[in-house]
Amino acid sequence: MLRRLACTCAAALFALACGGSSSAPAPATPAAAKATCSNKSVKIAVPVSPPNVVHIPPYVAMDLGIFKDEGLNVEIVRFEGGVGAFRAMAGGSVDLAGTSSEPFITAVSQGADVKAVYTYAPNVDVSFVVGPGINTLADLKGKRIGIQEPNGFADVMSRLVLKKAGISPNDVKFVTTTTAGRVTELIAGNVDTGVLHIDQTKKIQQQSPGIHVLVNMWDVVSNYQYALYAVSSDKIKTDPAAVECMVRALIRADRAMYDTGQRQKILDIAVKYTKEDPQIVADTYDELVKAKAWPQNDGIPKANIEGTVKSLKDSGQLQTAPSFNDLVDLSIARKVLGQLGPVKNFPY
Repeated sequence: MLRRLACTCAAALFALACGGSSSAPAPATPAAAKATCSNKSVKIAVPVSPPNVVHIPPYVAMDLGIFKDEGLNVEIVRFEGGVGAFRAMAGGSVDLAGTSSEPFITAVSQGADVKAVYTYAPNVDVSFVVGPGINTLADLKGKRIGIQEPNGFADVMSRLVLKKAGISPNDVKFVTTTTAGRVTELIAGNVDTGVLHIDQTKKIQQQSPGIHVLVNMWDVVSNYQYALYAVSSDKIKTDPAAVECMVRALIRADRAMYDTGQRQKILDIAVKYTKEDPQIVADTYDELVKAKAWPQNDGIPKANIEGTVKSLKDSGQLQTAPSFNDLVDLSIARKVLGQLGPVKNFPY
């Protein structure tokens, strides 16, 4: 998605194995000396392979030369979900991890010494999609619920839907699929539900019209942080320049997502990495731009983090509720905003 991590986080990570409204961003830190990186090699973990359109900013930073311009030699390391990406960072095999917020928050609540420093998408953009014959929330009882991994994003979203329906998790069967399998397993009828991004929903409805959206997750949860970029606290202390260069490159890539002059370049990059139909990619990209899916400032509204913690605690998936300051360190992102300038009239 921990030097103290070596011990403290081991138990947290072992346990891991078994969208919403935003507030205006805090003011940028006044312009500070820009840390520079020169031919610095770093590894960034991404949580979905192949990526969906919402996940492509690191690939944009790669293909537009933004990482190189920041003096970074970046290896993008791909994982099947946020839990795997987070574990890689926690274990020290990658420098920065893109992850859904749930495994990160759970690990911090269990003692992991890590911080969220930025995000690739603040708000939930997914739908709870179901097969034929499921027309109401009550119809979910006894069904096969498709997830990627226990405690991962799809698992948490599915449990929130079940809670809204008044159905116990014991009254359904959770079926683990691969990332790509979220679509193919639903089409094949091997699962009855899936938590899908906009482009996945478009693709699946194109192939199987009987599959439909039961509920949009932004109508189920509010003040909810979808994703985070996380690093170990030790990395911030021992190599702050590398963290700053990575965050600055990612902020620049997110701002490029809204640059109409680069739209076709970005669409070409998205098609290259998602391997999806160009029209679905283009339609999804336009919807995400309109929805302000990608951040342009520090990217982590306090209301979103606190709302996510509350949702996880209310659903019984979190015993101890960490505070915003326990979870988030925006000092580097705000330093970068002092250098680049904040984007006015943008919420995060």
